[in-house]
Amino acid sequence: MSRLAPLSPSNMSEAQQDYYDTIMSRPVFGSLPEGTPLGGPFHAWVRSPDLAASFAEYASYVRTKSDVPNRLRELAIITVGRIWSSEVEFASHSVAALSEGISGSIVESIRTRKAPEFENQDEEAVYRFAHQLTSQYQVDDGIYSAVIDQLGEKALVELIGLMGFYVMVCMTLNTFQIPVREGVPRPFPEES
Repeated sequence: MSRLAPLSPSNMSEAQQDYYDTIMSRPVFGSLPEGTPLGGPFHAWVRSPDLAASFAEYASYVRTKSDVPNRLRELAIITVGRIWSSEVEFASHSVAALSEGISGSIVESIRTRKAPEFENQDEEAVYRFAHQLTSQYQVDDGIYSAVIDQLGEKALVELIGLMGFYVMVCMTLNTFQIPVREGVPRPFPEES
């Protein structure tokens, strides 16, 4: 159960309502009934709509405009989400990773904290980079060289920005103990 009470649109300030409308207009939320409280990190961020709006602009860039291919972006996100044990993050982005072409065996290995076996060098380089930087706060020369060879400098800078954003998402979700939406299977139920 979340540490934050749900906010319904009728209890929101005008700025909060504007943020709510922006988030709920996304296609992914189109099937939710009108007036559904925000989930995920949005459940917390709506409490500071000006800050949330700046997050939205940043997220839009790292998710849709960066040079990091979608497949590798989703792989990095689930890697970060798993290291932070963020069920909401992993649950939503593991579906996206699969739809972008990351194999089910890789997603399952990450979910169960096993070292994945990769066929694609770019996936291995991004996974090893994301895992080492997120869990050890730095990267060794071999991992750095491998990811630079695969992505180049610009995309690597953008990958770091993406990972930093999703670390913040995980911090938000974990601090406020925001659960997965009802009906969504918990990816790590054994950890509660």
